[in-house]
Amino acid sequence: MTVDRAEVLRYMRMGHVQPDAILETRLSAVEREVLSVIRPTAYWQLVPVEGSYPSYRVGSLELTSERLWKTIAGCRHAFLFCATLGAGVDALLRRCGHRSAADLVMVQAVSTALIETFCDECQEKMLQEPAVCGESLRMRFSPGYGDLSLEVQKPLLTALDSSRRAGITLLDSLLMVPSKSVSAIIGVGPADGQTARHDCRHCAKTDCAFRATPPTSAGHDGA
Repeated sequence: MTVDRAEVLRYMRMGHVQPDAILETRLSAVEREVLSVIRPTAYWQLVPVEGSYPSYRVGSLELTSERLWKTIAGCRHAFLFCATLGAGVDALLRRCGHRSAADLVMVQAVSTALIETFCDECQEKMLQEPAVCGESLRMRFSPGYGDLSLEVQKPLLTALDSSRRAGITLLDSLLMVPSKSVSAIIGVGPADGQTARHDCRHCAKTDCAFRATPPTSAGHDGA
């Protein structure tokens, strides 16, 4: 797996400002450190989509989210999905908390970019499954996004047997452990112009701190 540097810089909220030589060297070292501790694991399950909004089922999940329904409308099936980079990242984050605030920010950004890349790679594998032949995937839709309650996290991970299958457990706060983990519902249906990957242009959360901005020319003030 390779690190998407542009995504790392976005998660560091650097926009289109390129790192200087010192930051570039440190960031490259942090990327190698993160890559050395990750143990990517994922599990997914193809389930039927039944009913329609405002009350429908995705496998064993009874759902009422309008935003999710708009994403999976027209899909007869969906994947229940979970993925993680493993506990090694959490251990590294704890060490960085004592070592360097800057390193902590970089490890957070690098590992966040890596879990998204890993999820994208998993979706490419989903497309190779015989049951999905000729269909396309919709955007990953995770509990807590839009109007899909974070409470859905519990039945979703239970349906996936995530603790045994991927080593992902859920705290009472509904946060996942390891922290760099993702759970999602991914619609499978006819190609309709929707992208399978997250695209900030199609996201209603316009106040997101990590929202990608159109490229702009950046200069140095010479100070």
